[in-house]
Amino acid sequence: MDPRPPELKDAEALGTVHVLAWQAAYRGGLMPDEYLDSLSAEERADMWRTWLEQPLGRRRARFVIEDASGAVIGFILVGPEGGDEDTPTGELFAINVDPDHWGTGAGRSLHDAGVDALIEAGFDRAVLWVHPDNARARSFYESLGWQSDDVTRQAEVLGIEVPEVRYSISF
Repeated sequence: MDPRPPELKDAEALGTVHVLAWQAAYRGGLMPDEYLDSLSAEERADMWRTWLEQPLGRRRARFVIEDASGAVIGFILVGPEGGDEDTPTGELFAINVDPDHWGTGAGRSLHDAGVDALIEAGFDRAVLWVHPDNARARSFYESLGWQSDDVTRQAEVLGIEVPEVRYSISF
């Protein structure tokens, strides 16, 4: 599985992956079930189309990964922390994999492509934010060398307020 830059034709698959991953990862109290049930793959695909039609900013990267049949099963978005192009710190903004492909190495491949892109963009350190009760994600990041630095915040994530804890890594 080799990550590649996404193309406009991937928008529908990305919308589906985005919804499935969120519904699986955040169900059970991390986000309201009624919110998760209301997520629309079509709306997320429209969001992805808009993003993919815009030029990618300097020091930013996005990748998708496909399964053996060529279906998009995951994505990662990375760039400068907080969107500040001049910061010395990178950020892993999002990484999502279709739950049917969790544990297959797809997430690790995406992560590695994202980290490589951050390093190539000149960052020597990166951060990410994760829900403090998302044990699966936290375990994944910790297995890859990320460490919680105990900084917390409340953030709006696509319309929902969620608690987050920051993780960081140095390259």
